[in-house]
Amino acid sequence: MGKEQIARTIYHRVMSVMKYTLELEEYSYREQGRKDPRYKTFKKHLMSNTYENLRGLFGDMENAGLIQKTDYPEDVKDGYKETDSGGSGFVNTESFDEWTMKGNDDNEQ
Repeated sequence: MGKEQIARTIYHRVMSVMKYTLELEEYSYREQGRKDPRYKTFKKHLMSNTYENLRGLFGDMENAGLIQKTDYPEDVKDGYKETDSGGSGFVNTESFDEWTMKGNDDNEQ
C-alpha cells in the first residue's frame, strides 16, 4: 500500500496516549508501582475502555467507507505490528485513497 493509513495513524496515537497515561498512573504509586492493586485495576479498565472505543471508531469509519478490515487477523489489543494497518486491523479503502489523492492533486494546481 505505501500510502498513509488513517487507522494506523489513529491507532498509534491512541496507543501512545494510553501508554503515557499508564506510566503517569504507575508513577503515582511510588512504593509499589505496577504491583499496586489500584494500578492493576486502573490499567485493566483503561485498556478495556480504550480498545472498545477504538473498535467502535474503526467500525464507524468502516461503515462510512473510509477503511476496511485487513485480510490477515489482527485486533487492537494485540499491540503494534509491522503491517500496513500497524496493528489496528484496518487499512484504507481504495475510494478513500482516491479521495485523498484527489485532494492532494487539487492543492498542487
